[in-house]
Amino acid sequence: MTSNLDPDARSSYRLISLAARMIQRRQDDALAHLGLTRAAVIALEGLTGGPLNQEQLAEEIRVQSQTLGRVLTRLEAAGLITRTRQASDRRQLKVELTNSGTAAVEAARQAEVNAYPHDSDISWKALREELTKFVHAVPPGRETGVVPFAPPEHRTGHRAQSSRAGGMRAWDQPRQN
Repeated sequence: MTSNLDPDARSSYRLISLAARMIQRRQDDALAHLGLTRAAVIALEGLTGGPLNQEQLAEEIRVQSQTLGRVLTRLEAAGLITRTRQASDRRQLKVELTNSGTAAVEAARQAEVNAYPHDSDISWKALREELTKFVHAVPPGRETGVVPFAPPEHRTGHRAQSSRAGGMRAWDQPRQN
């Protein structure tokens, strides 16, 4: 069976995959000395706008609540978050960053930024715009648990819900200066 896919598109897909793996390895290495994983950092960053319950946080960072629970257990044991029962609904836990968690987010952001290539010939804005188009072009399917990573400087630090109303996620938003 032959593919009707344009050879340039096929090689672009391979490059996207290779670039993602390379960046993920560099991020893993950069975060290791902090005792953090990419999943932990994504969860911590999801809380920078304020406390959420576990389901809200899972929705915010686009992962399954069950998967998130394991990450939160490790973060709580490390003293980076607290989970407190809600008075109004004892089944709900309020998840909140501790001061150590806030410091960990900042350290992780800097470590990740240092992991990126420093090449002035790369048009990061154009790359982000093209990758955003690509992400939106991929039809929904099995990748519902995938968490796209955006460099911290592209995250607004605010809840993405208001931007989602316009169809854009936080990592799609232009950098706020």
